[in-house]
Amino acid sequence: MTAVSTDAPAPLPDAVRALLQVADADTLLRDAESLAAALTDAGWTPEVESGRFGTDDGDLLSSAWAPNVSVFFEGDETEIRMRAQAVASFLSSRPERWSFRTDGDDWSGWTLHDTRWTMGDWMATYPLEWRGGDVVISLYVRPDHQPGKVLAPANLHLAIEREDTPEDGLPRDDDRARRVLRAGSVIDRWYLAGEQELPDDVITALENDPDSRVRAAAESERWYRERTVTGPPPSTDGEGPGRPGPPAHFSARQRRRLSGCLA
Repeated sequence: MTAVSTDAPAPLPDAVRALLQVADADTLLRDAESLAAALTDAGWTPEVESGRFGTDDGDLLSSAWAPNVSVFFEGDETEIRMRAQAVASFLSSRPERWSFRTDGDDWSGWTLHDTRWTMGDWMATYPLEWRGGDVVISLYVRPDHQPGKVLAPANLHLAIEREDTPEDGLPRDDDRARRVLRAGSVIDRWYLAGEQELPDDVITALENDPDSRVRAAAESERWYRERTVTGPPPSTDGEGPGRPGPPAHFSARQRRRLSGCLA
């Protein structure tokens, strides 16, 4: 892998660095409790939505079934390229921990104004990839011009998944969902509320959970099911962090639903 280009001296955000330092199957991607604890310790703040955390300028979406994390940054193309190269440089500077591969071009060492950055959205199809600690780390970059698709700002997607997770994810398991509902912690139930396929009785129970954080997450999921991409998200009944007003851009969850490449 080539060294990062000298005209792109971008510091790696502290929250991303701290996340990557604990990116393995036992510390980060073990279960809901380990996910929440590791993300909070790394500087990510939990939000209303199940599995969603944030920093000043980044979104993080996580799931506990199977455990995985996706980090999103969006904005100016040059800034996104710089951030992506900073992530790539950090990961590739530790060959004793992660091995690198890609089926596409290795853009980690391109100059910021290389014309290849704007040649289609192949970077979302062929990510840079690192393996180690029983996890797979994938790094995607998209330009702000995507012919024939929803026009959105340039964005970076950093995905961390367990190496043993099936390609299509884990199947729906209603018995497991009811066990988590019955015996799981608040964090377990908060994550459960974000799973895409749940039996109606579990959804109803989560919406009436004794903990306001779980209720708010379940209500948020209902809001996403019943609406498209506009309108204000729910509050948390006065407890915990809220997010006022309609979103200024697609949330991480919405981007995942709108684009199969980011799922």
